Amino acid sequence: MKKIIFIAFVLLFHVAYCQEVLMGLSSVNMPKYPKSYDTLLLELPFFDDFSNYEGYPASSRWLSAQALVGKTYARQAPTVGMATLDALNENGDLYPQASTNLFTADTLTSQPIRLDSITGSIRRPLTPADSIILSFFYLPGGWYGNTLDRVGSVPSTQDSLFLDFYCPDDDIWYVVWSTPGYEADTAGVQSKWPWRFASVKIDDPRFLASRFQFRFRNYASLDNNPKSGIAGNCDQWNIDYVYLNYGRTSADSLFRDIAFADPAPSMLKRYQAMPARQFTSADMAASLEMRIVNRYNQTLASNYSYRVVDENGTTVSNYDGGLENIPAFFPDGRYQTKPVHSNPPVNFSFPVAGKQTSFNVVHIVREGVGGDNHLENDTLCFRQCFADYLAYDDGSPENGYGVTKTGPTSSKMYIACRHYLHNRDTITAVDLFFNRTRGGENEGAPFVLCVWKARNGIPSELIYHGETRYYPEFDGLNRYHRYKLDRGVVVSDTIFVGFEQQTTDFINIGFDRNTDSRAETYYRVTSDWSQSIWTGSLMMRPCFGQSALVSVAKPESVTQGIELSLYPNPVRDMVHIATNGTELGNASIQIVDTFGRKVKEIPFAESINVSDLPAGFYMLVVVDTATSFRDTLKFIKR
Repeated sequence: MKKIIFIAFVLLFHVAYCQEVLMGLSSVNMPKYPKSYDTLLLELPFFDDFSNYEGYPASSRWLSAQALVGKTYARQAPTVGMATLDALNENGDLYPQASTNLFTADTLTSQPIRLDSITGSIRRPLTPADSIILSFFYLPGGWYGNTLDRVGSVPSTQDSLFLDFYCPDDDIWYVVWSTPGYEADTAGVQSKWPWRFASVKIDDPRFLASRFQFRFRNYASLDNNPKSGIAGNCDQWNIDYVYLNYGRTSADSLFRDIAFADPAPSMLKRYQAMPARQFTSADMAASLEMRIVNRYNQTLASNYSYRVVDENGTTVSNYDGGLENIPAFFPDGRYQTKPVHSNPPVNFSFPVAGKQTSFNVVHIVREGVGGDNHLENDTLCFRQCFADYLAYDDGSPENGYGVTKTGPTSSKMYIACRHYLHNRDTITAVDLFFNRTRGGENEGAPFVLCVWKARNGIPSELIYHGETRYYPEFDGLNRYHRYKLDRGVVVSDTIFVGFEQQTTDFINIGFDRNTDSRAETYYRVTSDWSQSIWTGSLMMRPCFGQSALVSVAKPESVTQGIELSLYPNPVRDMVHIATNGTELGNASIQIVDTFGRKVKEIPFAESINVSDLPAGFYMLVVVDTATSFRDTLKFIKR
């Protein structure tokens, strides 16, 4: 039987018709699809661990845009970031042919690669004796173990993943590797790390051509669910650490690479973001959880540090954890456990002073002795926002959430989240992120906004019940839609914010599986409130003050930045920006080093000479004040 993430869980202490449901996404909000990628001719080695960008696959390495690159669709990747193949197309919608029958889904195709010869300082033909190998790690679904804690949907045995090689002379793609869908539990329980390693040797002379390509592709099938709005994305395959080179062995799965394995966390104790006027020093986390991995076969020394920079580029805090040994990950699945690196302290408070602002938090890990194979996965960035809203979620939906009932419909259905306020304030709006469903099945599901006081840990007195009937809206790049209250509501202390559903339709709110606020999430389908059982956070953000009514949408670099990419990366002389059709004629470019210092500022150009910069890691910031566009791209100068 196919097992998927939108299993309906029936609470034993409720009557049988009450269900809290998690489902796969029917769509994700993507930027405008690039109509065409420029075809490049790459040379060995080919490597991508998807660590330093998000959104569409980098056009400097890949020709197709169907896979989604992100950091949250699976846990404990070989290094932070992965490409996910699923049942959604390049526009973020379910494929038109999606059904309960098997259908072709995503394809991730490389740019053409020279496999006929070695170029550069050594020039000679490549032959089968050169031991050319393509390797990668893969994971079905997003994790293993307890269903309530999993990310993603497990493919069934018919929902396969394929690797194909292209022969230019024949103009034919050949299947060279495949795997049926399977539960990750077996590998996960045995090794405590369910990612698997695949290695394919290229020894057929047909593929040793000047324009060789490879591609990943998957087949998927929707689960048969009779409830309207439940059918959604499924059968995810996550791919990471794709490496093609010569002079390798089939067991070549260890790399001298110290890297981050999970995304950067918020520096706040409870929230991902909060209003500036609600922030106090008590909201700061005492320490952070950083997952750092050593992918080599012996203990290495590494240095970890972080730096906090304000909007003006001024450093407001530094931390240096010094040198520490980090054990090899294999064979025991060990990460860095020295607290000065894995749990660095937060010994400062953001200088917010009640004003809306944001800070860039840059985390860096470096090998202390010797050379790290891949510097691009040694830096993480987190943008800490202090605006006009409270957020438990990280802005990225991995699933859809809702409640359903199949019995009598006389009682209404409610969803609510608990929030804590230091200061008396006025709630004026609520940001909601709704997922599109197949055929727009949730577009006509009405709801009204609600605010409750809290008593004994659950919603009690209803202090606001909206008169305006709202429906799910889908705002594309800005992701959330801001729903205004009919009137401002003065609130203080602890409150619950949510909505009342007017029908029993599955409304499908975005659900972030990588932050956990289930203790704050409640729902009601009878006369009693129940706490959520699902690990994750609803993408529902209460907004405060007059500014929330003026600024309906808040563009964020993490959502808009997926339209831009850099190549080559690493770079020696000229770095190029692929805009994929984005108009940025009025923008400017700032290049910032790891110390937060601005080392170059120029008008926007698609090609920038960086030959004068010292070797190291840099952030390239594209800013267009006319459109409020801002994006931060990372690159390594050799």
